[in-house]
Order: sequence, then C-alpha cells, then structure tokens
Amino acid sequence: MTTPAPSPQPGEAYVLENAEGHGAGLGHIPTGSVVTVVDVHPAGTAGVGHAGEDSVVLSHEFDTHVITDEGNHAPGKAVRHISLHVSDFLRMYKKVARTTKKGN
Repeated sequence: MTTPAPSPQPGEAYVLENAEGHGAGLGHIPTGSVVTVVDVHPAGTAGVGHAGEDSVVLSHEFDTHVITDEGNHAPGKAVRHISLHVSDFLRMYKKVARTTKKGN
C-alpha cells in the first residue's frame, strides 16, 4: 500500500516545475515561478470551479507595469489566484524547502 502525498497547506510555497509552465497568454505562469497556497477546498465547493476532487487555490505574484494617472509607465506588481485539482497541482509543482536563518 502506498502512502498518499500530503495535501498542500495554506501558506506553503511551491515552485512550478512543469516544463511548459502553466496556462497561456496573459494568465501564463512561467516554469520556475513560486506560488503560495491560499487554501485547499473539498470537492464540490461552490465558486472554486472543480468537482470530484479537492482543489488548491494558489496565489502568484508577478512583476508587471502600470500606467499612472499622468500616462507614464511604472513598474508594479500584480497577484493572480487560480485553482487546480490537488493531483494536478502536485504533479506540476514541488514544495519549496524552508530554510532557517541562524541568528547571532
């Protein structure tokens, strides 16, 4: 009997290892991007968009640019949230090992 992979937990960081990245166009998440687990919802949770399997809601912060009130371009950040079946998420993403910082 095999032990199932542990379910992602809110606040954990994962890195996208899928060679093609995830998604296409403006919603594309490039390979190597780090995401944060926001929550894990049971199968059939209204508004998450998946049924039949638990879903991971993840957050991806990325660099972008904004247009100021004066019409200038400036660097900025944006955050997107997506949900995936837990099995798909675990297939494409790998948990980032936590590092501890030694104090003086």
